[in-house]
Amino acid sequence: MKLRYIIVICILCALTATTYVYLYNSHLTESVTFNHVSVSESEIVKKDNLSQKDTINILVIDGGGIRGLIPLYVLQHIEQEVGQPINELFDVFSGVSTGAVIASGLNIPSDQLANQYSDYDSKVDLLIDLYKSQSDYLFSSPWHHKILSASGFFSPKFLGERLHKVLGKHYTEELKFTDLDNYVIIPSLDIHTGQVHLFKNRGKEVTELPTNSLYQLVTAAVSAETLFPPVDFMSSNKDIRHRYFADAGISANNPASLALLDIIKKFPNKKYYVLILGAGTSPLTSTETSYGKLKNWGSIQWIPDVITNVQRSMDQQQIYTMEIAKLLSASGTVEYNYLNIEISDPSVGPFEYNNIDSLEIHSDRLIKENRDAVQQVIQHLKQEC
Repeated sequence: MKLRYIIVICILCALTATTYVYLYNSHLTESVTFNHVSVSESEIVKKDNLSQKDTINILVIDGGGIRGLIPLYVLQHIEQEVGQPINELFDVFSGVSTGAVIASGLNIPSDQLANQYSDYDSKVDLLIDLYKSQSDYLFSSPWHHKILSASGFFSPKFLGERLHKVLGKHYTEELKFTDLDNYVIIPSLDIHTGQVHLFKNRGKEVTELPTNSLYQLVTAAVSAETLFPPVDFMSSNKDIRHRYFADAGISANNPASLALLDIIKKFPNKKYYVLILGAGTSPLTSTETSYGKLKNWGSIQWIPDVITNVQRSMDQQQIYTMEIAKLLSASGTVEYNYLNIEISDPSVGPFEYNNIDSLEIHSDRLIKENRDAVQQVIQHLKQEC
């Protein structure tokens, strides 16, 4: 009799737990919503001088979560060697996910940063400090969320509210996308169409933005699928076109060709220089596994390497595209440098904040192993000063 009661109680507890897990992940998880606010043509900025330049310098930064510190340390090195701020060395900035944070953060007006951070040395240094101080908060979750979401298996792994708060505090709620110093192109995934949508802060495309709020657009561009909830720009009607946005990393983790194509169309008959900075490439588990074990792998074992190979393929396709553009154009019209590093430790993941200190070591190795290319970048930027 006792055993029967125990079994019944266990079944009821299991059903209760299952019901609560279902309700939590289906109805109680948070959403990130902003109001869709139309941007008028009066907010189009016309102060760019790109049409007068002989060479347009473009900075492109890959996605990679907390590993965005790697390109930031490289930019810090370049800034120190050239002796000028990065936002004065490049004319166009683009980046996916963590690259969007960097591309936009480098172009926040200096007067705003002076009011907000009175003792900052440079925008690069400020972003490095931001990554170091906020990554623990962003890439961790309360214990109950970890349990009920099964560490992100049933619903987003991290809390969108935290991302919302951090970006809102850094950018402030008043800063407009069109207020940024330079031309910034931020790719985001339009969930309705499944295509990459470009948020641009210059030209007529400004009127196509779901809002001119910088921190809201960046929140949409860094809300990585499975990690943070996508962003909903709510409108008064029921039209869902260009309303739901998320991180574009699964479609275009390296946006070099998108940025270059946009600039060539807008400013033809120029010279174009593109610096592409990677955020580290994860190692492949299969390269360290014997065939005796490899032959028995199923979907669970192959998934990490499949994801890594997708990223590698994206990066390689972009390099092929840049090389084709360089070969088909007149000599010297299109030039580029691509700097990246293979992560030596599998535990240094894009969202593993516990290994944040090792990222400076990886950036130092990147600079050392690509010494000639880094020097080419520095020499080119010095000539353009």
